[in-house]
Amino acid sequence: MDYQTSIIIVSYNNFDITTGPCLKSLLNDKENNRNEIIVVDNASKDDSPYKLKQMASKEQNVKLILNNVNRGFAGGNNDGANIARGDILILLNSDTVIPPGAIGSLSKLLRKNENWALLGPVTNEAGNEQKIFVESTQPEQIIEEGKKWCSHANHDCFKSERLDFFCVAMLKKTYEKLGGLDEQFGQGYFEDTDFSIRANKMGLNMVFTENVFVYHRAGESFAGLGKKFVHRLMRDNRKKLAKKHSGVVKLHHMRERNMYIMNEYILLKREKDAVSCNGLDYRFQNRLSLANNMYPNNLIKKLFYYMRLRSFCTKYYQ
Repeated sequence: MDYQTSIIIVSYNNFDITTGPCLKSLLNDKENNRNEIIVVDNASKDDSPYKLKQMASKEQNVKLILNNVNRGFAGGNNDGANIARGDILILLNSDTVIPPGAIGSLSKLLRKNENWALLGPVTNEAGNEQKIFVESTQPEQIIEEGKKWCSHANHDCFKSERLDFFCVAMLKKTYEKLGGLDEQFGQGYFEDTDFSIRANKMGLNMVFTENVFVYHRAGESFAGLGKKFVHRLMRDNRKKLAKKHSGVVKLHHMRERNMYIMNEYILLKREKDAVSCNGLDYRFQNRLSLANNMYPNNLIKKLFYYMRLRSFCTKYYQ
């Protein structure tokens, strides 16, 4: 069977909490019957490989790679990309839940916009402006909030300086052109930042759409490794990133990127009609709520941040 889109999921332990629900959400969407789903298990120590084999045996479009060693997020995705038959790759974290139509929407948007190299959705948990504000802590309710967000999105898309790889779509030839993910980052952290920096250096456009929401549990991929291990991994990989790019890694804090999108809304409001602005008003308020949860600790910075947010509100509602 010829597949147009290949979805790659790197799995490590905790099948019932991570990869299982992720796969279930994909397989419940009949549109994904036409997509190739590649699961790369990184030498899980529990019963995850057994459960993956059971699931793969029942689904024709689910391909399984069982690694003998943990090759990390980068290595696992590279393994999946090597056997992928689709001309579009979607790298998907195992701790995500994908609403119906999300994969199809990302694929169609990427095909329609040939000048976009990388494309991502919005989510409840990310380290950049793809994150939106949600009130609930329960997955089902968060997904409903995401659905409500998308109903107000009005097909707006924005360029980003980096994308969070909890879910990212690109042409396979783009992945290959950039040499895949850098495996020196080991089990994970900052390999997506490195990929984005390399894409930026090549002048490639990275975009996220506000019309597609993907639930991201976040942190479950490293559950069980312990906080000390995770903090050490983050610290070491941050050093590797700085060394690789000669110490010059100019990426903005999430609060800055969130305000950047709020400013984009201000510019959009001047161009849109009253009906379109209803959705924009909803999203501006949502990002304002997110901004209000990201105040700096420093008192002077906090005051400056408050003044900037107030200025944005004045400009938006004037």
